[in-house]
Amino acid sequence: MFPEVFSSAADPIPPAGLALLEGGADLMIVVIVAYSVVNFVIQSIIQPKLVADAVNISLSVTFLSLVFWTFVIGPVGAILAVPLTLLGKSLLFDVDQDTRWMSGLLEGGSAPPEVEPETSPGDAPAAAG
Repeated sequence: MFPEVFSSAADPIPPAGLALLEGGADLMIVVIVAYSVVNFVIQSIIQPKLVADAVNISLSVTFLSLVFWTFVIGPVGAILAVPLTLLGKSLLFDVDQDTRWMSGLLEGGSAPPEVEPETSPGDAPAAAG
């Protein structure tokens, strides 16, 4: 399947072993803690934000889809959460003009700016006087 997802627990073993040989148990613990912190930040904060930006859905929808699809179909749902959410979005919201506004609820970012009506110079009110 996806070795990079399932091997994250085994990844620090080689550098931790090298740190144990080079600097003892203290250095090994520092290496394991540093690896765990960096791995957590990348997989839990940076990667979901990049995925959400790439597929144009908000970060909260990405997280909620992960929880929902994992609950519905188990561990496979965690892997397929974003593709299944995009499939549902395209089938339910993007096909009809009447439901396209709901698609905007799933997308990240701010609302588009409102356009003010333009006035021509002849439409300006006359000065009282």
